[in-house]
Amino acid sequence: MKNLFLLLAILCLSVNAQEVYKIYDGSAPGNAKQLDPEMSIPAPWSGNPLIFNVSEPTITVFRPDKNINTGAAIIIAPGGGNRFLTWIEEGINVAEWFQRHGVTAIVLKYRTNQAGSREEIEEAFKNIAAISTTSSEGNDEKIVFKAPEPVEIASTLQGDDGRQAVKYVRQHAEELGINPQKIGLMGFSAGAVLTSNVIYIHDEGSRPDLAAFIYGRGVANKISDPMPLFLCSPVYDAESLPATGLLYMHLNWKAARVPTGLQFIHEASHGEGLQYNGKEWNEWIENLFNFMKAVNFVD
Repeated sequence: MKNLFLLLAILCLSVNAQEVYKIYDGSAPGNAKQLDPEMSIPAPWSGNPLIFNVSEPTITVFRPDKNINTGAAIIIAPGGGNRFLTWIEEGINVAEWFQRHGVTAIVLKYRTNQAGSREEIEEAFKNIAAISTTSSEGNDEKIVFKAPEPVEIASTLQGDDGRQAVKYVRQHAEELGINPQKIGLMGFSAGAVLTSNVIYIHDEGSRPDLAAFIYGRGVANKISDPMPLFLCSPVYDAESLPATGLLYMHLNWKAARVPTGLQFIHEASHGEGLQYNGKEWNEWIENLFNFMKAVNFVD
């Protein structure tokens, strides 16, 4: 009987176990020779971990229970201005939500700019008097939509990591228990920039089947092979409006008659991610999930 209870306990733990995989064989292509060590440092504003100095990308897989597995997968790229990765609000919380809803969630730890030693980063944090990247003051008259000039999209190391993540997941779809034609990519802020780089530059193996930007900078360029696209941002997000192309991405997708959703939310801040604090902003994930169902990405 004791052995039976032990076996059941191990099985219960394994259901929610997270699996971590390197997405490249060997060192990631393009890495510099001198690299600071990767480290996790608590954010001064939340106490939650921020991941710095990422040089070897990995994916962390959250598998849903087999009884509710939809076969769909979503790769999640946290934000952090390419200086760090906001690991909980824009990674783990999101992955666990999708996991509970039958979607295999995969958090991408992609390469970041080198930020220095722990002492240097902690000293920089000491100099932060306040964190405020968006203003909730104002009214609709203050928002002026002006299309940015289309720019040539160039490959980036972060974009390369996104492409490789999609390719890796597709190549290992059977062992991950997912449909290789239902692999989505979503990003927050800098992670959305990574996402846009992937949807504009990819081959057949690295093409996402669905994409989502959460308070990310849009790109005004047209795309030759668009996939369903969900866009969401705070109305007064200084990171996203009015200087970027979310609206124009939406219009380009509509012109191509490809499913797209666009949502601007009041009283929300850049960087909130997914939190369990009762705020309206957190409803974005349910809206994204409904969009996934509407385009038959999730059955």
